[in-house]
Amino acid sequence: PGTRVADVDARATPGFDGSRSAGERALAAIGQDLSDLQERLYAHGRTGGDRSVLLVLQGLDTAGKGGIVRHVLGLVDPQGVALRSFGVPTPEERRHHYLWRVRRALPPSGRIGVFDRSHYEDVLVARVDELVPPDVWRARYDEINRFEERVAAAGTTIVKVLLWVSPDEQYA
Repeated sequence: PGTRVADVDARATPGFDGSRSAGERALAAIGQDLSDLQERLYAHGRTGGDRSVLLVLQGLDTAGKGGIVRHVLGLVDPQGVALRSFGVPTPEERRHHYLWRVRRALPPSGRIGVFDRSHYEDVLVARVDELVPPDVWRARYDEINRFEERVAAAGTTIVKVLLWVSPDEQYA
């Protein structure tokens, strides 16, 4: 809370400073832990618990969202994971409130949901492409915050990941 994207050093690589091969070894080492945690989450949901996990991946095209899905989620049971990619809203989705499609994709108890892009696009794209007036997209900031507060209060842990890749790396 309170972090401004403009204040984040885009060159920073927090959390891991090793090589690619060291990263692959580290990822493999936590695989069993992730699998065990997923099994506990599932069992909790089966016994009436309300916990779930939502992983929200944001980033430019080719920033690595698909790589995270393949590498990290490849370590858990895919039956307990629901992946949802949010692109341009369909005609049906446009007939509803912009968060309608997001609500429908939230993970049920005991499950992991992964959003490849998300409801943040409804501010970002709407603002950049001037799809709605400024007062509309500005109001969405607070609306999204309230929505996420309700989702978290209902038992979903939301993990937000912004993948920022330099243009040189992106097109290498």
